[in-house]
Amino acid sequence: MASTFDNNLRLREMGTGDESGTWGTRTNENLELIGEAFGYGTEAVSGTTHTTTIANGSTDPGRAMYLKYTGALGANCTITLAPNTISKLWFIENATTDSGSSGPYSIIISQGSGANITIPNGKTKLVYTDGVGSGAAVVDGFDKIDIGANATRNGGSFSDVTATSTTTFTNKTFDADATGNSLTNVEDANIKSGAAIDATKIADGSVTSTEFQYINTLSSNAQTQISAKLNSALPNDAWISSADGRNRLYFTSNANTVMKFDTQWRVDNNAGTTMLSCDTSGNFTATGNVGAYSDMALKEDIYQIENAIEKVNQLRGVHFTRKSNSSKEIGVVANEVEKVVPELVDEHEDKELGTVKTMKYANTVGLLIEAVKDLSKQVEELKNDSSN
Repeated sequence: MASTFDNNLRLREMGTGDESGTWGTRTNENLELIGEAFGYGTEAVSGTTHTTTIANGSTDPGRAMYLKYTGALGANCTITLAPNTISKLWFIENATTDSGSSGPYSIIISQGSGANITIPNGKTKLVYTDGVGSGAAVVDGFDKIDIGANATRNGGSFSDVTATSTTTFTNKTFDADATGNSLTNVEDANIKSGAAIDATKIADGSVTSTEFQYINTLSSNAQTQISAKLNSALPNDAWISSADGRNRLYFTSNANTVMKFDTQWRVDNNAGTTMLSCDTSGNFTATGNVGAYSDMALKEDIYQIENAIEKVNQLRGVHFTRKSNSSKEIGVVANEVEKVVPELVDEHEDKELGTVKTMKYANTVGLLIEAVKDLSKQVEELKNDSSN
């Protein structure tokens, strides 16, 4: 039976009758690899992904208990420990350097699709892999460590601090009355003038911390600030929202005014009667006449429409279904009208469709008037011919 390497250190496990005459060599090989598993190794990485594979039956830095990653990175790098069936303990150090100017970068230690561990640059973590295969995870070995009551840090105790002299406290919890985060006997003189206490932590019996923050953000007398706000212009390039959180009004700088509505946009008079409205399909309704400037003073190069009937005969009146709301309507197709009477067609930039053709339906009145006049003239001519 052939040798296998299914163990966590990828040591050669010789089968029955295998390696005849070389057992001493293989045993020494395995002992050396076991020793390597208790040692120190380094491996260089680059790019955004890297795989560290513990080799079968041969020396490999990935087998070391303390594994130091070096190399220059330009981004965070995900390192996969392989094979994903290995259950092992590692001390892993991120000793990489920055190849650009935006680092330094972290390394993310992974084994399978399970959890991974991020190691910031310059830091070392103790991790272990569960080796369950494709779903394997990497776990922080110190996540739930209890270091004990007598543990020290650089010779100093981790235990509770009792201040008997002037002492600097960093990230300590004060709990004098055992109610949680309390600090007693502090007087005004004990607080440094530049302490800059967060306004969220200041309140008295009648003013809440939230109310105090409103005052704290004022840059001058409160009434002066209020008066300035009442007289200030509405902002550009930002939505003005209603109390229900919906965007309603938007002023672009030196350009458009945008309004939003959910059901209907309308203009009411003081009596509450709707004068103008627009629904979500874009149907615009006015209770009175809709007029457009048409005074002689506004126009020049005026001349009569020629061949009106000929132009009308080239146009097509159609039934159609509007795509946006499936409504049945009649009208014309602007693209067809443009080929005959381009003056009746304009263009509009639609947010979704891009450039679309629009029809100046009111302007067709001029064309139809001249067509009727031409038709009336022809009728009169036919009458005269028949009477002669």
